[in-house]
Amino acid sequence: MPVSPDNAYRLLHAFGMMEFTLKQRKEFLSPDGNPRGPKRAKAKANWDAVNLAVRRLPHEDFVGRVSLETVTKMLGDARSRPQLQFVRMNADGSWRADFEDSPLPTNDAEALVVAMRRVRNNLFHGGKEDPLEERHLNDDNEWATAATEIAELLLGLLDRQELRAVAAP
Repeated sequence: MPVSPDNAYRLLHAFGMMEFTLKQRKEFLSPDGNPRGPKRAKAKANWDAVNLAVRRLPHEDFVGRVSLETVTKMLGDARSRPQLQFVRMNADGSWRADFEDSPLPTNDAEALVVAMRRVRNNLFHGGKEDPLEERHLNDDNEWATAATEIAELLLGLLDRQELRAVAAP
């Protein structure tokens, strides 16, 4: 995912701060599925809890505060980007990785969070499209800018204690 160094740093910094803050809140902290001993597991953000929390926010507190450019970028078109990488089996039994469009959630707030995470993952873990098969040329900086806006908005909501986990029924 070719993104300018300034955009990459801004996104990774905002996302890192937001994820750090999530893991400081017990309601947004989750153990990884791979235990490392008695009562011990790797820490990760509980993205299901985040998704539920943003779905419950009033429109004006989250989606309504996102710029039109970001909403258009992330929720426009077929609402199936950024792409995800899937593993497929070849005829000879070996595996290959393919990048495919994948639908975002129907809820706008949750879709913005999922798209932000995909952009961060694609940037951090490497591009998700073969440059020789790139269908969407020269829009990676736009995606990084949009994802940064969402990460910074979430961080602000967390800092102000406005993003709260939804209590289990």
